[in-house]
Amino acid sequence: MGARDPLDDGLCSVLRRRGFRLTFTPSSGIFSQPFPAAGRVTPHGSRTIPTLPTSTTRPTVARIDLGALAFNLTGIRRQVGSRVGIMAVVKANAYGHGLVEVARFLSGRYAERFGVAIAEEGVALRKGGVKKPILVFTLPTRKQAPLFAEHNLEATISTLDEAGELNRAANRNRKSIAVHIKVDTGMRRIGARVEELPVLISGLARVRRLEIRGVYTHFATADERDKRFAFKQLVEFSRALKVLKQHGIRPELVHCANSGAVLDLPEARFSMVRPGMMMYGYYPSHETTESIPLKPVLSLVSHATLVKWIKAGDSVGYNRRFTARRWTQIATIPIGYADGYSRLLSGKAQVLIHGKRFPVVGTIAMDQIMVNVGHEEVARGDEVVLIGTQNKERITAWDIADALGTLPYEVCTSVSARVPRVYLHPTHRTKGHA
Repeated sequence: MGARDPLDDGLCSVLRRRGFRLTFTPSSGIFSQPFPAAGRVTPHGSRTIPTLPTSTTRPTVARIDLGALAFNLTGIRRQVGSRVGIMAVVKANAYGHGLVEVARFLSGRYAERFGVAIAEEGVALRKGGVKKPILVFTLPTRKQAPLFAEHNLEATISTLDEAGELNRAANRNRKSIAVHIKVDTGMRRIGARVEELPVLISGLARVRRLEIRGVYTHFATADERDKRFAFKQLVEFSRALKVLKQHGIRPELVHCANSGAVLDLPEARFSMVRPGMMMYGYYPSHETTESIPLKPVLSLVSHATLVKWIKAGDSVGYNRRFTARRWTQIATIPIGYADGYSRLLSGKAQVLIHGKRFPVVGTIAMDQIMVNVGHEEVARGDEVVLIGTQNKERITAWDIADALGTLPYEVCTSVSARVPRVYLHPTHRTKGHA
């Protein structure tokens, strides 16, 4: 046998040393095979990670810590109490964490319902075996309307136009469709204004295949320190509930609390809350409280494919944005902006190697970045952390977001589909877990 390539087994060996066992399952790029139940222990007493035969051939992966996800949901449950439902928001591929995989995990004990942005995400969940109720936040188009009847999805409505489309689709399928009335209390995006509700309710009374399941709104500023506009929206939403009651409508579900409101606005809990970014371990802004402890769920990890010495005067990468002032080592890492590591981080980002910070130098390319590791003893195959923890050092999605002038939402959802997701399942009760 020849010498083992450190890149062939680098990720596997690191994970095994940390107490995980690898299980390989076939898929087409994002894992699609059923997971073992959360907390399942293998005969070896180790953790099981579904992954791909091809996934570990790529040295760049996103590790999804489902134990951290469980910790965050348990904290949310503790905050809102047992009588308030949780709609876990898994839109945009579960904020980059894996739509079906995250929903399957949360279906067990952490969420009563799921929220998605588009009908097609709801269909993917149904095809992935998720049976719990799913609300689609955006308004249905004519082509999307049949999906709600065919896959038992709950729809958002704010006018009689989409209500009519949904009703016709329901008639053709001889089924009913549950709907949630969206009230525009200040976002000015979608939703019926309070004064428009009587006409909407009157029209819905003539639509026989639609069942009003819920009513909701969305906050524009719940993640800001100044909550005055959020309270104005709450007052407007209360007016809407009174109008509905006057017309004999008492929906089963009343909801408006996003992550910011879950943290800071107990008045907004009603019968259900809709946590999003906070589920994945990040506060929605720097201005909310941190009333619920959170653990980041996603780590973005790669491995060095080449380490070379360059001399003073040598330039690195496209457009020669970095020139060495002295002898130094440059490590090449196989990740780039096609993986979601933004080109705008050129000259701004750092990575972790051996638990130390090193600067990304030169222009970030589509598929590779270069790191100035100085005289550190870095070798081909060494682990490189772009987001996550290594020894006592940590780089968070907020660190990346602040460098880009954006939010962790964009950082996490930008991690592209060609980056394999590796799921780490919890096996033991951890303080804070249910």
